[in-house]
Amino acid sequence: MKIALVRKKYTFHGGAESHMQKLAEALASRAHEVHIFAAQWDASLNDNNIFVHKVPSLGFNSIVRDLSFAFSSYHILKKNRAEFDIIQSHDKTLYQDVYFAGDGCHIEWLKKRRRHSGLQTRLSIFFNPYHRLVLALERAIFKGHRFKKVVAISEMVKNEIMANYEVEPGDIEVLYHGIDTENFHPRNRERFRDDVRKKYSVSNEERVVLFVGSGFERKGLAYLLSAVEVCPQPLTVLIAGKGPFSKYKHLVKRQRVIHCGPQPEIHKYYAASDLCVVPSIYEPFGLVHLEALASGIPVITTRRSGGAELIVDGANGFVVDAPEDVESIADRIGAVLDKQRYAAMCESARSSSEKFTFDRHVERLTDIYLSLK
Repeated sequence: MKIALVRKKYTFHGGAESHMQKLAEALASRAHEVHIFAAQWDASLNDNNIFVHKVPSLGFNSIVRDLSFAFSSYHILKKNRAEFDIIQSHDKTLYQDVYFAGDGCHIEWLKKRRRHSGLQTRLSIFFNPYHRLVLALERAIFKGHRFKKVVAISEMVKNEIMANYEVEPGDIEVLYHGIDTENFHPRNRERFRDDVRKKYSVSNEERVVLFVGSGFERKGLAYLLSAVEVCPQPLTVLIAGKGPFSKYKHLVKRQRVIHCGPQPEIHKYYAASDLCVVPSIYEPFGLVHLEALASGIPVITTRRSGGAELIVDGANGFVVDAPEDVESIADRIGAVLDKQRYAAMCESARSSSEKFTFDRHVERLTDIYLSLK
């Protein structure tokens, strides 16, 4: 098949962008011809079956950038419709066969953000024209039925789309992310654990909690930092992600917290850690859940994350109802690190990830493509 994939730009620390890059390479390796349409795509793609096309986009500000990209991609793809068997967009654009809802529902993120914000932030959200643009594009896609099929990356996202935009359930296919279960593997502990810990002067005896992700507010960094302060045992928190950490330093009191920044070799940081905590306010899925499980470390998350659908309470991690329940998060951290259950939870974490291979993910997505031809 000849497949067009659409996304504004690539950043190595963006989950949606890295997923699309891996998808392009996987499809090309299966003898499909893949065309990436983007305003900026700097990732190296080592395959002769992948072609990158620049979509004109004005970069004055986020509003002009997103609007110009949506309209430019619409005209380019519509004009060249006959050239492609499938057009799949990973962004809020106006012309596609498959809308891959990797960013979830913007309307739901705003609802949850308002609940966790003060008056000033709520007013800022209300008057911010960028949010109005994103919501308008979202409505245009779903209400305007600008797709043949929607791929939701969790049941949570599927339910949100149906609730907010009255999309029929048959128009939405739930497809969890896939993971490279060889790159993310428990054996990485032997290869990388000591090196990463030495880099940050972390001893072998320290219990390390890992937080992965950019967008600290949405991913609940404040709640994690508050929770570890409640924990009676000494902990070290590694933060691997891009964000304004200085805004959160006042929450750090007695526990040790290290901001590592975004890491291109994130598998090494799972290997150096004992558990992963994802106390998200809103997360459509969260690839971090699968990366941690595949690495053999338990996950603590919230019901506001689609990745929670993979967590079996007490087996491969724990799910708390809300990120602001820091007492429950602290209690679950203690439960995971309990010596009598820790090894079994690590084993369960790895085994629960093994069916979510990237190969299976691509096979299911290809089946969706064939069903639309």
